[in-house]
Amino acid sequence: MRSVTFLGAPCAAVRIGGSRLAGAGGRRPFIRASARRDGRKLIVTAVLADGGDGAALDVDSVLRANLPSNPDLRVGTLANGFRYVILPNPTPPNRFEAHLEVHGGSVDEGEDEQGIAHLVEHVTFLGSKKRESLLGTGARSNAYTDFHHTVFHVHAPLTNVNTGEPMLPQVLDALNEIAFEPEFSPHRIEKERKAVLAEAQMMNTIEYRIDCQLLKYLHHENNLGCRFPIGMVDQVKQWPMEKIRAFWQRWYFPANTTLYVVGDLPGGTDETEKLIQRYFGAVPVRLTAPDGAELDVSPEVLALPEGGAPAGNGDEPALPPPGSAPRSRHDVRPPVEHVYGMSDWQGRPVQVIEGTAPVRVFRHPLLQHFQLSLFCKMPVREINSMEDLRYAFIVRLVLSVLQFRINGRYVQDDAPFISIEMDSSDAGREGCCVSTLTITSEPKDWRGATSVAIEEVRRLQKHGVSRAELERYLSALLRDSAHLADQAQSVPSVDNLDYVMESMALGHKVLDHAQSHAALEAVAGTIAVEQVNAVAASLLSYISHYGREDALLEDFAANPDAWPVEPTRATSIVACIPAYMDASGHSTGGGPPVQRGASMTTMEHVDVDTLDDVEPVQPDEAEVWDDPPEGAVRFELEAGEIAAALSADLGEIDALEDVDVPQHLIDPAEVDRKVAELKPEWVPPAGAGEARPAADPATGVVQRRLSNGVRVNYRRTENEPGAAVLRLAAPGGRSLEDGALAGAGFGSVGVGVRAASESGTVGEWRREQVELFCISKLINCMLETDEEFVVMDFHLAVQDGGLQSVFELMHQFLEAPRWEESALERSKKMFVSHYQSMAKSLERATADRIMDAMIGPDRRFRDPTPEDVDALQLGKVAAIVTDMLRSNNLEVNIVGDFDEEELEGLLLRFLGTLQPTDQVPAWVETPPLAFLAPTPETGAQRWHLKDSDERACAYIAGPAPARWDVPAELRGRGALDAAPLPLPELKLPHELINATAEEAAAAAAARRRHPLYRSSTLMLLSEVINARLFTTVRDSLGLTYDVSFEMSLFDRLPHAWYVVSVTSEPKKIDAAMNACVRVLRGVRNQAITPRELARARRTIIARHETDLKDNGYCLGLLTHLQSDAVPLKTIDCLKDLVPIYEACTIEDVYDAYNAFDFSEGAVFTCIGTSGKDAPPPPPAGAAAGVGRAGQGAMTPEDKQAALRAMEEFMKTGGFMQALQKMRGEQQE
Repeated sequence: MRSVTFLGAPCAAVRIGGSRLAGAGGRRPFIRASARRDGRKLIVTAVLADGGDGAALDVDSVLRANLPSNPDLRVGTLANGFRYVILPNPTPPNRFEAHLEVHGGSVDEGEDEQGIAHLVEHVTFLGSKKRESLLGTGARSNAYTDFHHTVFHVHAPLTNVNTGEPMLPQVLDALNEIAFEPEFSPHRIEKERKAVLAEAQMMNTIEYRIDCQLLKYLHHENNLGCRFPIGMVDQVKQWPMEKIRAFWQRWYFPANTTLYVVGDLPGGTDETEKLIQRYFGAVPVRLTAPDGAELDVSPEVLALPEGGAPAGNGDEPALPPPGSAPRSRHDVRPPVEHVYGMSDWQGRPVQVIEGTAPVRVFRHPLLQHFQLSLFCKMPVREINSMEDLRYAFIVRLVLSVLQFRINGRYVQDDAPFISIEMDSSDAGREGCCVSTLTITSEPKDWRGATSVAIEEVRRLQKHGVSRAELERYLSALLRDSAHLADQAQSVPSVDNLDYVMESMALGHKVLDHAQSHAALEAVAGTIAVEQVNAVAASLLSYISHYGREDALLEDFAANPDAWPVEPTRATSIVACIPAYMDASGHSTGGGPPVQRGASMTTMEHVDVDTLDDVEPVQPDEAEVWDDPPEGAVRFELEAGEIAAALSADLGEIDALEDVDVPQHLIDPAEVDRKVAELKPEWVPPAGAGEARPAADPATGVVQRRLSNGVRVNYRRTENEPGAAVLRLAAPGGRSLEDGALAGAGFGSVGVGVRAASESGTVGEWRREQVELFCISKLINCMLETDEEFVVMDFHLAVQDGGLQSVFELMHQFLEAPRWEESALERSKKMFVSHYQSMAKSLERATADRIMDAMIGPDRRFRDPTPEDVDALQLGKVAAIVTDMLRSNNLEVNIVGDFDEEELEGLLLRFLGTLQPTDQVPAWVETPPLAFLAPTPETGAQRWHLKDSDERACAYIAGPAPARWDVPAELRGRGALDAAPLPLPELKLPHELINATAEEAAAAAAARRRHPLYRSSTLMLLSEVINARLFTTVRDSLGLTYDVSFEMSLFDRLPHAWYVVSVTSEPKKIDAAMNACVRVLRGVRNQAITPRELARARRTIIARHETDLKDNGYCLGLLTHLQSDAVPLKTIDCLKDLVPIYEACTIEDVYDAYNAFDFSEGAVFTCIGTSGKDAPPPPPAGAAAGVGRAGQGAMTPEDKQAALRAMEEFMKTGGFMQALQKMRGEQQE
């Protein structure tokens, strides 16, 4: 027997297997797990047991054992074929997820239906009156369309916040209407047709076009390469209602849908099942056709297995006859056939590529970097047995080793690549497994980057991993698995639901975290270096042997014992390259590289008309453009050159030397010496009378202060058992940059912090040693800066010394950092590349123009220029950053599942021994930000980006009130070590019902003195404005698919600004921007209603209460509680977070509104358009777009929108209900 013990989530006794081994006469081995509670922990003991008469288990028997199913997962089918999946999940508490999946997506569309699945989703979802009833209940709903399915999803509280009634019945009723009882009114169809077209316009970015190219060539043999969810815009414009309804008729029937309900289910699985039967059991099996006749659904549909359809190849046609119902749900989803790079795992007949895959080149002037993607499609290996699980585990291990080795090459001097990444993962949406190697570099470095990638892949493919690497990564991955098992009860319901949906689509067995870890522990002992290297040899051969596939297959046939796993062959290779580069070979600007499929689901995809006429090898798109921009030259690179580089002979490649991993980053004896010398101790925090005050009873927050000035806030939670998050914050940031300082001007803090992160070296250790130290201890660290603070964030597992390891790393980073010239150069390249890419990004360049008009040459709040970056010097940059990280300028915040005594001991030992200082922090003298006034040239700007596709966006911006209204005596030096101010007492509305006028005025005055008053009213105003922008600009006027109002609010700086962003077509962008301006100004005359305020308040409070179960959110609440730079934020503020929102009135929100200036002379606007030619300017005077005196008076367009909105409102039958509700609110 193999016995393991781990921390995990509650589970029943787990038995794997039970069926007889073929020819063995005995039972399969199985895992037996038992559990016992030890305080807060659950100890799960898993034993791999013999299934026969006690004979010793061999490895083959272990690997053939079946995996268990999650015992809490219930999968059922109603009599009409409707399938449902129920999984109880406690996080977040008192909420649940309900997702209705229709097994029909864009790949199921006919030639003349491209985009119709997405339009049907819009019409059915947004046309549902019962969905509208979910608004204001605390629920959130949305929908999306993908290749293989359409999903309608609701995230809801257990009870309706208005009525107190259970929400699950209401949600199920709404989903039933959405899917099976849609209205298909002509008005709704036209409205959503317009929305879909606007969505297409919004998302037509260069990143999306790259995504289209990758998928086009990856799936060139089937509809996944051409049936993108947004479809063909010309077709979307033309479909009549009958055709739209016919597609719904064909795919929206009970046996072709699956409902997932996951969450905190008070009635349990049985009661949820009864509700599903109640709301979906009556949906008829026989469907009504568009002409009124009935359609038969084959009994085959009802006979489908409940466990989900496997992914792979199938013999069914990709599409049913137009207008007919499918005979059954496709056994294969999506219903396509692939050409693979290897044979099927189970010997099923599949198509396998022959010969060498050609290199395809996509060239575009808006691209910035050379990006090469090498693909290998493989059949999905369904994870149902221990052997399947072991293979998946080994693949993860191989990829981890490869990525670490590539990272080692990256930190070498003058590395020729920006990134090299490899992934191999199953894709339910595509019905296959895809291995991808992505190489990104500057244009001039493409050959060197390709050479590095191929060399490291060939090294691992030929020599495999070392025994030390195997032991190290096996241990780290198992520890990560145990960590996840320990947090099983903390996984959000939506994440569990996505996992279940994807696993069932792929045919994988659905396990809970405890079962999964038990199985991994059981197979870990069967993993030897030989098995790992066999998988590596197969997985990587499509890259290592590119161009030599015939020889590879001959070797496989001649020496099958040397290839336990069949070698893979590349199925497609796509190079996305810029049309131009500068004379030195660097990029001239463009968009960032993207991941395949990252923007395919609806709400993130666009018109693909331009792809239909693309030849197998892309022509040079730059030929249809003008001459290269000034200072640029054409980037001449052909497919043959890339293919030659991929197959080049790199000579003999030796195995890699192993790396020693330190157990500690600082010698314990050295720490002892520092403790004896510095004698760290606790001192009273500001305003406290004792050195170790008790935890605050209302919030659980503990505050400490070390004798060297380090402030500490911590709160123990069980949100993520066995895990913690830690934040080190130092006031300063980019706002301290001074453009006049030689060698340390604009960009010095941003570039310097990035250089420190790039270096990754501390003390005597090299970067790869520090990286392996973090991997082995499950430490994730991120160092970054913004305008106000330098922040170092950690996410860690606290067991097995994880907490101490984090403090060792933090101590060494603060006391013994190593600044490297090569790291600074890499950081400079990143900042320069980011700046250059802005010129070719419509949104970023438009936003930068408006920031330039609003704040002028002060680049502390904008990207530094290449000239700024180039002038930076290592010594001076390091001095500025180091100066911010002195002990008296540090605040440490910790949230998680830790032992408080251990934590305080580590704080004293590792942070208490930082060198003390009395130096006044530099942030107390931060230069102020000066806003400029709009001029005729800067107040209303326009610009045009030359592109092959037309798009448009607009930004509206201006100064905003600051988050904190800090009194003069607490600014600058006056804030140092100041005692917290007492908070005024808040009076809630129900406490003021019988108040006199004087009492009400006194309550209002006290409320407006509260430190949270300004931020809370600004958040409420933001919710109101966003709701009005959506209903007016998007819903009523139909001018955009995406519009938002956002504020940049600072904690330390007394400045802020707002930005409204809107996207549309070039011919509509002026109208869309003007409508947004009218909404902003119209708040003054169109009074905020009690209902608007109540909805905004509910939204904010519900989000806060849900996020309290997230350690990262709690960490944000603790941050700055003791910071001198944010003197008004105290523990008492945390207590009043909800009460302040409950106390705010409409008058308070208008008080915040009046702090803005939305008048014509104070608003900055900028319109950006793209296309081959700039659109004509609007008629004179049209740009103003405002009513009388700029106060938001109604225009003819507004009146028309209002009439349409009122007509739609009265159609819903909700007029009298709303009137009664308003009367009830008045009485209340």
